[in-house]
Amino acid sequence: MMPFFTTNLIWSEGSYILFALCVMGGLGLIFFRPVWYISLFLLIFSFYFFRNPDRVCIPALDDAAVLICPADGKVVDIVFDSTMQLEGFAQKVSIFLSPIDVHVNWTPMSGTVEDVVYRPGTFSMAFLPKASELNERNDVSIANQKGEKIVVRQIAGTIARRICCWVKKGQSVPAGLKYGMIRFGSRVDILLPANVTLAVGIGQRVVGGQTVLGRWQ
Repeated sequence: MMPFFTTNLIWSEGSYILFALCVMGGLGLIFFRPVWYISLFLLIFSFYFFRNPDRVCIPALDDAAVLICPADGKVVDIVFDSTMQLEGFAQKVSIFLSPIDVHVNWTPMSGTVEDVVYRPGTFSMAFLPKASELNERNDVSIANQKGEKIVVRQIAGTIARRICCWVKKGQSVPAGLKYGMIRFGSRVDILLPANVTLAVGIGQRVVGGQTVLGRWQ
């Protein structure tokens, strides 16, 4: 139980939320008790939302060709375009994260971060297809030793108002590294080449850092 609190990301990524809720709760306890109950509920939810589990994708330990799902949630869209119109890629997998999902993001494969590109935008509903193009987002491009490249896109939603990214251009990353998070409801898109065979389907719930996304052919 203690690691749930000691490794919780609320201390680093939600410290101002923690402070605001503590102040609100203190004032509510003195002046208006219902506010104290509300702040207590929100405080408990915040600790739940900012949970930071350690996960391992067992198949990826012995097979470098395995790609790992970068986020918890539900696969809401899979697009295949052999003409490479998906920003130079042939496939796109979209995972929608609800407010109750873990919002930490994991690297799908080992390699070098070729680029990190942040783009401001709107805050439409994250499960809508247009969110990939219109919403605030952050693209992390990773290339492996064979030169095979993927892009993981963090997309803010209607509730999510902050994208956190903890890796930088030129950094070497292992598969399954925690590299960022999105608050609160949000979406993650993975852009892939044609030579990746997917292991997930639309409607499937996946576990970030643990579920197999696909495999290089």
